[in-house]
Amino acid sequence: MRTFALALCCLLTVACGGDFSNDDLEFQNALPQREDLAAMLPDSAARAGQGALPRGQALRRAQVLGGTSELALQAYAAGTRFNTDVDGLLALLEVFRHAPPTTREPDRRVWGPFPADGHPGHELRFVMERQGSDFGYLLQVRPTGGGESAWWTYVPGTFKAGGGIRKGEGTLAMDLKEARARGFEPQEVNLVERLDIRYQTKALPTSVELLVSGLGGALPLARYASRRTPEGLGEMSFRLPGEDLVPGGLLETLDILARWTPDGRGVLVLNILDGDAKGAQYTECWDSRTRITFMQRNWDFITPTEGDRRTCPDVSALDPKP
Repeated sequence: MRTFALALCCLLTVACGGDFSNDDLEFQNALPQREDLAAMLPDSAARAGQGALPRGQALRRAQVLGGTSELALQAYAAGTRFNTDVDGLLALLEVFRHAPPTTREPDRRVWGPFPADGHPGHELRFVMERQGSDFGYLLQVRPTGGGESAWWTYVPGTFKAGGGIRKGEGTLAMDLKEARARGFEPQEVNLVERLDIRYQTKALPTSVELLVSGLGGALPLARYASRRTPEGLGEMSFRLPGEDLVPGGLLETLDILARWTPDGRGVLVLNILDGDAKGAQYTECWDSRTRITFMQRNWDFITPTEGDRRTCPDVSALDPKP
């Protein structure tokens, strides 16, 4: 996706010229930027992420008080993957923010059509429409030289403004299934059928949700959500179906909620929604070096807790507002 976006940026730089009007800027501000949607990760996450385990392995390893939290590493890795997927989508939109539109109408802007570099025989355009404070936009593709009816939508998006510049609620998607069916083979995304993003930036904490649909059922639907505060508190929640954590005939579906402070201290709650271990809940906290300081297991009646709960950081600013 990033390669395609960079090539498109070069095309737009050559093909477009002129100045932006104030009205153009209103359209451009309806497009999300990375700093609006990226998950807030502590500085320690980059170092911890280097040793992160593949999905599932961290969840099957026993956690030990004072040891490295494999679940924290898993949460940081999920945040990194989340940012990579979001970046891939936003890179396709970012190029239009820096190029004046080809066509201007009172409530409509069009960029293109341009050749789709890296996809011979295809061309693309970007269309934005405004209705009051609501915006809709489409990155569209068609066979080169096709008519108006030949356009199909690769990336649809919406934005409802409210609360200031780039503040509001929006959606964004990438239809990889349609792209493959149309012979517009996506690069670097081999096992994904569709990506969907929903976000809100008008109220604190801001939030972003990413849904990943697997190709032909090869991957189960995965859900990732991120929230953050201006003070640097970050949150990742994700649902992982199809995990085989304990012996038995059923697979587990996990809900994981992880929160952390800017210095890397964190707290995580894991709930098993179904499977052989349905109803199990595990809670842990870790310090700035990702070492476990507190653990709680609802299935252990002999030693339900270990460590000191007072070591858990205060992340209550991320609690839902009543």
